[in-house]
Amino acid sequence: MKKSIFILLLSLTCTLKSYAQTEKQFTKAGESAFIEGDYYEAIAYYKEALKFNKNNQQALQKIALSYYELKDYENAEGFFNKIEANEDFPLLGYYTANNYKLIGKYKEAKTAFQNFNNAYPNADFYKDKSQQEVASCSWAMDQEVDPEVIITQFKKPLNTGFSDFGAGYLDSNVIQLSSLQTSRKNMKDDFQAKMYVFDIDGSSASKSTSFNIPQIGTDSFDFANGFYLKEKQSFYFSKCVSTENGENLCDLYVMKRKGTAWTQAQALSINTANYTETQAQASLNGLGRTVLYFVSDRAGGQGKLDIWRTTEGTNGAFGEAENLGHTINTIDNESTPFFDPTSKTLYFSSEWHYGFGAYDILASHVNGITFDSPKNLGLPINSSANDQYYYPSKYNQALFASNRKGALQLRGSACCYDVFAHEMPPELVRVDTPLLLTRIDPGTKDLTQLETYIESLEEQLPATVFFHNDEPNPKTNSTKTKLSYAECYTDYKDQKGEYFGQFGDNQAIGSWFNTVDLAYEELQSFLETLYVVLESRQVDLTIEGYCSPLALNDYNINLAKRRIISLENYILTWNEGHLKPYYDAGELTFSAAPFGEEKADQTISDSVEEVKYSIYDPRAAQERRVEIIAISVE
Repeated sequence: MKKSIFILLLSLTCTLKSYAQTEKQFTKAGESAFIEGDYYEAIAYYKEALKFNKNNQQALQKIALSYYELKDYENAEGFFNKIEANEDFPLLGYYTANNYKLIGKYKEAKTAFQNFNNAYPNADFYKDKSQQEVASCSWAMDQEVDPEVIITQFKKPLNTGFSDFGAGYLDSNVIQLSSLQTSRKNMKDDFQAKMYVFDIDGSSASKSTSFNIPQIGTDSFDFANGFYLKEKQSFYFSKCVSTENGENLCDLYVMKRKGTAWTQAQALSINTANYTETQAQASLNGLGRTVLYFVSDRAGGQGKLDIWRTTEGTNGAFGEAENLGHTINTIDNESTPFFDPTSKTLYFSSEWHYGFGAYDILASHVNGITFDSPKNLGLPINSSANDQYYYPSKYNQALFASNRKGALQLRGSACCYDVFAHEMPPELVRVDTPLLLTRIDPGTKDLTQLETYIESLEEQLPATVFFHNDEPNPKTNSTKTKLSYAECYTDYKDQKGEYFGQFGDNQAIGSWFNTVDLAYEELQSFLETLYVVLESRQVDLTIEGYCSPLALNDYNINLAKRRIISLENYILTWNEGHLKPYYDAGELTFSAAPFGEEKADQTISDSVEEVKYSIYDPRAAQERRVEIIAISVE
């Protein structure tokens, strides 16, 4: 009897030991797959571990995170709700809340974000992000679907079940797009992004052909995010490579169309060595120069991926890139910019601004150099999923990419993007930007071309320039100056180091001086267009001058007059005095309107004891400006 009991106990001990080892082995295999990013494998291994211990917290946590990474948020939800709070997973509440939002459960998401924010002790990104999402979820719950917007989905073979994105027109019935695909049946390895071309008819497409990229090699790189600027026959795209730590680094390239062939692709000079530049989109400004919008995580941004802009110079090269600033960019990711010069609207996607899901598509109208607060395009253009790559075409519809419900999926419920479209209202349909590269021949009397230049001149208003404190000619009550704005601008740039030292926020100051530079560049474009118009018409410029509230009002009015005169001096000496003969002949005139502090932002400090805020704060610097606000053409 005793021997039988001993044998039974020994058998049970061996069984339990084998049981424990098997659970441990599956958990270890799952962890290895998770670290490698093989989330499907990780889920399979961890689910086997759960068969031995349904409360295996490591397995529950990693299954939830694996589904989350695969964008399979519905499956992730159940596992997040089974995880017990523990110190090793302090972001459990954040991921649980965000997962609710990504399946459209905004009420539950709002409560979960607030609970996480109340309990989370760190003052970091997640603290700020969770509070932003509380407000965003409240906003989302108040929104309704626009019944007049009808979404259509392109059929196979354009949408494949893999990720299909970045679609844009090469012609009225030809679309190019990017697709991330693999030839492996297990869909684990060798995913590569390539670009393809389709002939389309409505939402149907014929078989694709690969987009040929001459002389650049294709074996180890991803090629994606193409954009075709038809007016200059230029195709921009990203070339990306995976680094040893698993990140992607991308550079921007361009190739030109010559007849039916493409030139060799050339890397753009704006690329940086250790950062990503990707998702380029190009348009033309009023002078026919290319303005390039792109996405980068380079230094000097607001945080993570930001949208940047660079303009083609007179030598054909792109100038220094400018961050679009905090109205557009945030501490989270912004992506896929598209600037429509017809409506002066920037479309882009963001993970921060109020939205329904992860990335939402937004629009911001541009007034001169200032971006309006972005507005969400609403439902059903946006969804609780990811919505990006908005492309308002001149063919009566806008394209975009989304991994919303209904997208074709080869594996997983929300892994991959499809290309969708919606019809655009007639007033928002894009038109080609005219090339304004040469002056009008007065003998041709081409009134249509002239009106185009005049319209371009008006669209560039207000033309704005900025000044350092008490410049030009400080500490005087004079209303005149011999200095031109070019000298004021140079002196202002020399003060950058002092602004960094006095204000302390290098990001804010760097962004501000980018604004000062961009304003100066846009003034050049304005004057070039003005030069063209003056050949055939008389022009009066209305110029207003402004001051910060630091000094007394009478003093500031005289300072505003000096600032206006410095701009007039610059206009008359611009480009070796090209505009002066028109001024001497009375064909170019100025109407000045100087203001003291009455139009300044009264929330800005006017204390000489607080120069950090009354002089060096970008909010105060914004007030020290001169604007050409209107033109009169006869």
